Amino acid sequence: MRAGPRAFWPALCAAAMVAGSAEAGVRYRCELLDGSERVALEDLSTRFSAAVRRCTAFEVADLPGPRIETELTSLAYARPRPSPQAWRTNPQPLALGAPHLQRMVQQASRKHGLDPRLVGALVHVESAYQTQARSPKGALGLMQIMPATGARYGVASRQDLLDPAINIDVGARYLRDLNEMFDGRVDLVLAAYNAGEGAVKRYGNRIPPYRETQDYVRKILKLYEGD
Repeated sequence: MRAGPRAFWPALCAAAMVAGSAEAGVRYRCELLDGSERVALEDLSTRFSAAVRRCTAFEVADLPGPRIETELTSLAYARPRPSPQAWRTNPQPLALGAPHLQRMVQQASRKHGLDPRLVGALVHVESAYQTQARSPKGALGLMQIMPATGARYGVASRQDLLDPAINIDVGARYLRDLNEMFDGRVDLVLAAYNAGEGAVKRYGNRIPPYRETQDYVRKILKLYEGD
């Protein structure tokens, strides 16, 4: 099992401290996949993508005086996000997939109180809008629904799960339930959709330390946020 983002941090700190390319007066505030933040001497997101979501450069003068020495010497400063990552309101839908499939995504999203932009991004990452997609693990259709998940929502037939309208409806219902379970935290909802809600709970309501799940969340959020 892979180590979580926090386990990577000693290596990240060491890499940052010996980096010869760090500019004087410039530091990087790096957001880890578990939601915490660290200050580093270089942008670590490209070198440690399994642990770091993104880094933002800032001038040392931007930090309050009393905290500069602690933050920049130890590289151990951490704080939670200001607020949980929340669902957007009235975003522009993504122009991905065939128009009739986009309409299905929008209809199911409205029906179940979801953001069509996020659902569209998830469908793209799951199946690239291929209605007959099948995974080696047995996931089916546009939203890669496992048969057990389909049965949970009253769809026992695997063939039915390959029907685009049924598949999207089941996936949207599952996302709705995950959204309620994780209080609207989009990153945790996506992690649970990929790895299962049990995995997210086992790791203290954090993204599990699985490379596949971390990459999955990152890809969808990149589409969703328009980065």
